Parts: sequence; structure tokens; C-alpha cells
Amino acid sequence: MATLRLKEQFECNTRTATAVTTSGSLHCDITMDNHSAIIDEPPERGGEDDGATPLLHFAASFASCQAIQVAKVAQAMRLEYGQIKIDVTLDTARSVGRDDDTRIIRFVGAKMVINVESSASDAKLARLKTLAIDRCPIGALLDDADVDTVIVWNNLPLAQSKA
Repeated sequence: MATLRLKEQFECNTRTATAVTTSGSLHCDITMDNHSAIIDEPPERGGEDDGATPLLHFAASFASCQAIQVAKVAQAMRLEYGQIKIDVTLDTARSVGRDDDTRIIRFVGAKMVINVESSASDAKLARLKTLAIDRCPIGALLDDADVDTVIVWNNLPLAQSKA
């Protein structure tokens, strides 16, 4: 089991999501503030494939969280940038659950490929990378759970706008 590493907390914010499913279905209607989503499993796992699986939503959360952090830091640094594209792959494996007789899926690895279009200097892009990587709470959650995460950062030339 992972060891929890406590860090100093400065403030607490609460986010709430609600999942509703009915008997005989794995289809979940999710509400989050004034947003909604559908989460389901594919037919081979008993669902109807009405939405992405919970683990795919987690991967999407990781990718979008990091993309937002890269954009926020780039804006704060006043860097000119174009597209930020992040591909996340999460690796899972079955292992012993809380009860020795059960098996659960656990995250065993992650890979994140970050592509940033920018005309900024290599030094500024290195600073962007250093500042942005540490700000994603989902990445911190994986770090705290000792999930080995490989990060590949690609600086790409800024695409010329078509005027």
C-alpha cells in the first residue's frame, strides 16, 4: 500500500461530483456543478459504451489539468505560444485488494507527452517546464501514490498564423 506524504495545506477548496446509476446498468449520469457527463463501461465489461470509462476520464483529467497548468504558467511568464497538446497513457494492472481474496486495478505507470508550440528561448521553455510540471494536482496524486510517471516535453516551433 502507498504511504501518504502529507504536505502543508494553505487552504481547502471543495469540489463535488455526483454519480447516479440504476439497477441493472453501469451507465452513470454525472453532475459537477453546472456541468454533466456520462460514464459507462464497454459491453465486454457489462456496460453499453454510452460514455468513456472512469479510467479514461481520469486520463483525460490528468491531460487537461496539465495542459491548463502549462497555459497558466506560460501566460504568467508572458510567453507567446500556440497549441499545447498533451497525450497521457495510464498503465494499470490487477493486484491484491484490501482483502487478500480480491483483486483490484491499480495504476502502475503513466506517460505524459507534452507538445508546446512556442517561439520562446530554450531557457524560457525550460523554466516553463519546471514551473508547470509541479502544479497539476492530479500529477501530485500519482506522485503521492508512487506511480512511476514518465514525462516527455517537446518544444515545437510556433506555427505561423495565416493572415
